[in-house]
Amino acid sequence: MAGATQEVRDPLSTDSKGCATVKPTISYEEIAIKLLNEKLLLTALELHAELCEAGKELPILREFFSNPNHFESQSIKPEPYTPMPRSSSQATLDSLDMTRYSEDGAGVDERVAILEFELRKARESISALRANLTVVTESEGTTPDKCSDKHLVTETPIKPHEQRAINFLVNEYLLASSYKLTSITFSDENGNQDFEDWQDVGLNIPKPAELLQIYREYMKANGYDKLPSVSVGVQTDFCELEPETEAEKDEFKEMVKKVEELKQQTALLEQERLDLQQFIATSENLSQNPIKQGSSGTIQTINSNSTTPDKFELLETPARDTSTVTQEAEEDDSVSVVVSLGETDPGDKEWTRIQLPRVDVTEGSSILPNPPSRHLPLKFKMEVISHCLVNVPSSVISAAEEVFKNGVTRDTLVHILAQTLPRIVPNVILNKREEVIPLMLSAIRLHNDSTEREKLLQMLFNLKKRPQEDERQLILAGFVAMAKLEDEPMEGEEILTICWEQSQHKYPEKRLLAVECCSVLAPYMSVGIRNSLMLSMLQQMLLEDKDPTVRASVVRSLALLIALMDDPDKYFQCEELALTALHDTSSIVVDVASSLLLPILAQWALCLKRLQTHLLPRIISKVKSHLKSGYSQHSPNKDHVDEGRIVSSIAVLQYLLPHMVICIADTDSVRSYIEHGTPSDLPDVFLNLCHSNIVNPKLFYNGDVDIGSLLNTFFANTWENDSWGELEWFTNSLVLDILEMVKSVESTQETILNALLTYIHSLCLGFGRYITQTRIQPIVVSEVTELEQQLTTLATDKKNMSLTLIPTYLIILSTLNGIDVSKSLKQFLVALSMSGTSITSLQIGIIMLCTQEHMQEYVLSGLWDGVVHQRPIVRCATATLFGCVIAHVSDRLASAKVVPAIVTLVNDPDITVRSAAIPSLGRLITECKVREMRDKARLTLETIAKEPQGVPPTLALPLVSTLAFIAPNCPQNYIEDVIATQLMGITSSALQQGRKIDLISALVEAYSVLVYCPLSNQCVSGVLLPGLKYLEQLVNQYLPQQKEAVRSLLREAESRQDLSKPMERSLSMSSGLSLSMATVNVGQGVEDMRQRVSKIFQQKTSSPSMSSIFRKK
Repeated sequence: MAGATQEVRDPLSTDSKGCATVKPTISYEEIAIKLLNEKLLLTALELHAELCEAGKELPILREFFSNPNHFESQSIKPEPYTPMPRSSSQATLDSLDMTRYSEDGAGVDERVAILEFELRKARESISALRANLTVVTESEGTTPDKCSDKHLVTETPIKPHEQRAINFLVNEYLLASSYKLTSITFSDENGNQDFEDWQDVGLNIPKPAELLQIYREYMKANGYDKLPSVSVGVQTDFCELEPETEAEKDEFKEMVKKVEELKQQTALLEQERLDLQQFIATSENLSQNPIKQGSSGTIQTINSNSTTPDKFELLETPARDTSTVTQEAEEDDSVSVVVSLGETDPGDKEWTRIQLPRVDVTEGSSILPNPPSRHLPLKFKMEVISHCLVNVPSSVISAAEEVFKNGVTRDTLVHILAQTLPRIVPNVILNKREEVIPLMLSAIRLHNDSTEREKLLQMLFNLKKRPQEDERQLILAGFVAMAKLEDEPMEGEEILTICWEQSQHKYPEKRLLAVECCSVLAPYMSVGIRNSLMLSMLQQMLLEDKDPTVRASVVRSLALLIALMDDPDKYFQCEELALTALHDTSSIVVDVASSLLLPILAQWALCLKRLQTHLLPRIISKVKSHLKSGYSQHSPNKDHVDEGRIVSSIAVLQYLLPHMVICIADTDSVRSYIEHGTPSDLPDVFLNLCHSNIVNPKLFYNGDVDIGSLLNTFFANTWENDSWGELEWFTNSLVLDILEMVKSVESTQETILNALLTYIHSLCLGFGRYITQTRIQPIVVSEVTELEQQLTTLATDKKNMSLTLIPTYLIILSTLNGIDVSKSLKQFLVALSMSGTSITSLQIGIIMLCTQEHMQEYVLSGLWDGVVHQRPIVRCATATLFGCVIAHVSDRLASAKVVPAIVTLVNDPDITVRSAAIPSLGRLITECKVREMRDKARLTLETIAKEPQGVPPTLALPLVSTLAFIAPNCPQNYIEDVIATQLMGITSSALQQGRKIDLISALVEAYSVLVYCPLSNQCVSGVLLPGLKYLEQLVNQYLPQQKEAVRSLLREAESRQDLSKPMERSLSMSSGLSLSMATVNVGQGVEDMRQRVSKIFQQKTSSPSMSSIFRKK
């Protein structure tokens, strides 16, 4: 590429008037493009050959002539002969038939020159590849390696040329040893290799010796072939020496261990001595030559003017460990980091490669380079890092650290530049600017002028206009590699200043880079920078940034910063930021804050004894204030209540439940009860409440006792006679606050109520059976008793009753005793029914109980008592409740208890009970998974609909609604025979029914469903249309606002009838049409639209066909 863009200069030329003009320069690349566009391929080929010989190969010509598709198509299908006169200057290569014409008419193939050129280039490529492979193979064989031979076998996988050479020697050995069948099989399994010719291996070296000779030489070289020898004149009794050998074995191992330790100490001291000598030499050099030009001030680079052919694969010998200390081989996960600058002059050809020192983390080193003074458990620290730290792949970090392997000093800077610059220019076109990152980081680290460092940092952040994730990772990996070189924690004001500027950038990718930079540098920054500048920057971005993705990244960085925080005075600021993130408008930010930021903050609050005094009360206070503000709104649907914000706050309480349990249990009162032998494993019920590892006490607990023994002791005692401050706070404050929240919620706010019930259920499971019985249940029982008294009074004002206490009490009982759940359920069912109060809250509680499989039996047992209750109003409520549990119980219970109960209630002698049971029968048809039960329910409904005396007026409305509800889930014959027929009958007799307005509205909804169900032509004309006409008369008389809806349904039915007639005629002629096509729901308007669209896509006759476009003129 060195001369690829050199230019053909003709500075002086004349115009038409003879005046001298300055002509623009033309490059070789423009000439090549011109020749290829004009199809002057032979001229272009000659130019390509000349440029290759001069070392100025053009990529465009190389790619063109290396692609056989440019030449093969002309010889596949020769064109017919045309007597058109032509000359060699007029005919192009692609318009000539190379096998038929020539300049002298003798049919000479002009492709011979091209084929000869390609053959010559292929032979040169093969020779170069063989030479390259031979050099690498020989260098590997001569490179000293101080590791043992045993380690060499497993360090690197076998290479292709090695495998081919070994295969050749193995096949030769098999033939020499008369293993002919084995040799044939071996040859068949390696069909891609020629065992007759050693040159097929691909190495420019003679064939080595036979396999047997190689084995013998190896044995001699390692001393394995020496015969066993015995010292002359020495009598040895092995039985007597055996005890002495056993006694010396331990001493020998200890001595070997000491030798290894001394070697390691020697290596460390030697490295320290070299570092000190280098530091002294650098100091003396700087003091003697502060501004010496040419040595440290001016950096010279070597112009290599070399290129790497794209068709060659560079084979590099892997680096080997030559240190004297025995170490395990590290996994080589480095990648090649490539960069190109758009402003770089293509004529500059300096190539460089940088290698940075890699800072390895040993077992004894800290996970965080600059850990806080606050102690964090190791596993919790690892979990925080895995969630909060920007996920930069290890391969990218390794590549960034590799260039700093030998350190960065003024003496090594020239070497770094010489390695890096050659890789910049070839990648300018590919827009890979990341390659310049190591060079810029080196300059930033060593430059003395802060102004210049700021410029370089600005350039680094502005390498890409909108850096994507992989591009940001490369920049972050470079910062991490440089940070690891620092002996002391980084101050980093300059970097954070640039980050602060980038945090206001208009592109979110730039702002993400600034946030992620804070995240990866936080472990390396000094405590003062972390607690002040970095925290302030993240706070501003959290409050002001408009992009939710950026804010979510800010929350992750804040979580890491809080984990590293050791200043207790900063706690309240962090708490405020966490609550701000919790009430963000974006669900992404709220999820990260709930699952990551708040648990990490809670761990710190637990260490500072501020969980029960500050964090939890503030979250609970936020929930209560939102609920009260929503309750004070006089909107019947509570549209102004921000349910999402309340539910997210309740979810945080759910996440922090393990921290709350630890806060109550980790006291001296509980510790004094710990006995020897107490199991240390946490109960499975408690572990199921830990939604992630970051809230698992095994990870975040920082106490000096075993957390498993502590919690098992806490769960195993009743604590009736013991009390301490945290437990009193739980009983007298937390439980009362939760009950207040429950009473603030209405039954219509089902989402919030379900979130609260889930949290209460987890709270009881988390604190165990005894705390629930002694501390939670008594408080709730007093509230429920008061509610029951209100239900039994004759007062008509029941608006102030807290009916949400009913599902709360049932959920609490479900963690203690299922029998009590069944009894309480029966009592609430009777009390609510007799008082005429809504059973919505009881229905919500029953559905949540049925999600627990072990509670389904108890729930159905309590409801069955309502089936046989003597009061019809109780049986009506029972029918409704049985309908709501169908989808939440097992198939066995649905068949054994639910279906018999609903069928019994449908056949109840009281007509009001039958009316209440019909919707449940419809839900049984649509929601039950057992086919036999669905068929039984449909048969029962058909019996009710086809009552000989007619449908009673009380059953008409629920029957119409149920038939419309089940229609989409029923077979066609059932729809035609039962649903459509009964709807027409009810419509025709609607004038004799009561509640005409409600019935007519239900009929309009029913026909809106029925008209789109699959129906035969006879049903449409004989049942559907007459029923709609009856309905039209009713609507015109009693419900005029539904006129247009009914007329639309009539037009739809009539269009189906019109479409079905030609369909039926075509069915008699063609058996390929199905019945579904005859009854397809397509209106006339849809048919017109189809015809219009088909006309748009019809091909115009005047437009040329695709074949004529490419016809030669």
